[in-house]
Amino acid sequence: MLKRILLSILITGIILFVLLYQISLKDLYILLKTIDPFWAALGSFAYLLSTLLRALRFKWLIHSKEISLLELFRITAFYHLSLMVLPSKLGELSYPYFLKKISGMNMTEGLASLIASRVYDFFIILLIFLFASIGFQSFFKSNLFLIILFACLLIGLIFLAFFYMSSFLRWLSNVLGKISKWTKSRNAKTFLWVQRKMNEIAEDFYAIKARKNYLSVVLTSLASWFMIFWTFYAYMRGFGVNISFTKMLLGSTIGVIANALPISGIGNWGTLEVGWTAGFLMVGLSKEKAITTGFGVHIVVFILCLLISFICWATSKKQ
Repeated sequence: MLKRILLSILITGIILFVLLYQISLKDLYILLKTIDPFWAALGSFAYLLSTLLRALRFKWLIHSKEISLLELFRITAFYHLSLMVLPSKLGELSYPYFLKKISGMNMTEGLASLIASRVYDFFIILLIFLFASIGFQSFFKSNLFLIILFACLLIGLIFLAFFYMSSFLRWLSNVLGKISKWTKSRNAKTFLWVQRKMNEIAEDFYAIKARKNYLSVVLTSLASWFMIFWTFYAYMRGFGVNISFTKMLLGSTIGVIANALPISGIGNWGTLEVGWTAGFLMVGLSKEKAITTGFGVHIVVFILCLLISFICWATSKKQ
């Protein structure tokens, strides 16, 4: 674990060094200091709404227990903060952990609802990227047809993954059981534990699908992402960058996709900025402005997320 953490620190350090070397830290400080209060407040309100909408989505994905929206809002806030600070994508596991610790929910159902929510997220992001790619054909130097084909292929795979996840997990569980019998290894208990947990997650996935609230969850996911992108747009305007919402959508979508890559860094520091820079270079920003605004937006969102999490923690202590 220590080696993994050190590797994450090293990777993040290298990415941040390369990016920060190309800009002036003074310019970044001035950018943050001079942000327009109106746009900053508007962006912060949009981020708050996106967190609330994600909590509502989790409420619809959890099937075995009724959890209040306020409690899920706290869990979602802690989860978002964990995504920004924990190494090697371990922040993803904080959601089922907080769900169990705060609400007494089974870890496997927490994992199932988390994976389901991520499937919806990838579906929405790829759809946005697909339409943005068609709308901004001139920004793509490579073959647009191949980009669209690849995006459609990924969307198809997401559909298959969601609707056949329970069957796949049961099949994988059976394979692990057979391997355990064939090898008769000392790790047989571990194999059996993993097999049992996979069966439980498969059952939770089946229960999530049985609710058939696809439209509600899709619309909530779409509204949540709209609020996220509006947050980005408001902060960019607050930084004095006059850019259309559609251009901001394409640039930040590439940043979001880069953020989802399985890179073993500290939270999403560095990876988001790399994708953000690439995306906004495509829509016409200078390299310095793209890197600086990437860090600026990330820092403001982190401070806001930290503040929301602290308020959630403080209010939960009083109850």
